[in-house]
Amino acid sequence: MRIYLNLRAGDLVIINESFSQKQIGKLAMVIKSDIYNAQILILHTGEKEDFATYKLIKLEDYHERKSN
Repeated sequence: MRIYLNLRAGDLVIINESFSQKQIGKLAMVIKSDIYNAQILILHTGEKEDFATYKLIKLEDYHERKSN
């Protein structure tokens, strides 16, 4: 089951799924978003990419998952 996130511009996210293994776990900032897709800026590389929102985790949720 895919869970699409409600993201806003400025939200920090972690890339959870990607075709490129190098991108998984990278920190990114949402530039713009709708319910299904988000344009993000990968902070490590400065690249702009489009991602399905279900492939991203909000940073605050990521920390909650790690602590459990």
